[in-house]
Amino acid sequence: MSGPQLTFSYFDFPARGELSRLIFTYANVAFTDDRVVGFSEMKPKCPFGQIPVLEVNGTLYAQSMAIARYAARVGGLYPQDPLEVLRVEMISEKLLEILNAYIDARWGEETLRAAKYKIFVEETVPKAFGALETMVQGKFFSGDKVTLIDVQLLDVVLNGLDTIPEPVFNLTAFPKLEAIVAAIKANEHVTAYLTNKH
Repeated sequence: MSGPQLTFSYFDFPARGELSRLIFTYANVAFTDDRVVGFSEMKPKCPFGQIPVLEVNGTLYAQSMAIARYAARVGGLYPQDPLEVLRVEMISEKLLEILNAYIDARWGEETLRAAKYKIFVEETVPKAFGALETMVQGKFFSGDKVTLIDVQLLDVVLNGLDTIPEPVFNLTAFPKLEAIVAAIKANEHVTAYLTNKH
């Protein structure tokens, strides 16, 4: 039996759309990557008048994290055990907090940007990553099995931390997290996707 017909629609930049793209890509789930240009024409059809949206067999669904979790389920990157789901979603929400703090710094008042970047890189991220480092249970957050949060960590690093001009952030102080990022990037599908992006 073939899987659902999936079309993911978002602007041609990472922001709120890249996590779902990365999950589908890592899991090798077939989907159409629709890079939206004329959003005004599409807007009335979207459930909340915004993107990203995921079309599944002709029906549109919205909200970036809902789509990402669906992508993880379809791709086999979501746990079955309720307690493990709780743990994965706990870490996922912390990673989302980090990304939201980055977005606040990046798109907030321009005169405050440098100061916000400094606080983000030197205080916010080290504190959060220090806690996350202790939660890695093997090669990945959940032992030897990749889940949503391993891919989400890559998204936060590539499309958040790595885009900050200064102060420069690197993962060397967090070797377990650094190893997760390297392993997800080394996935053949992700490698090809990232290579073709640049």
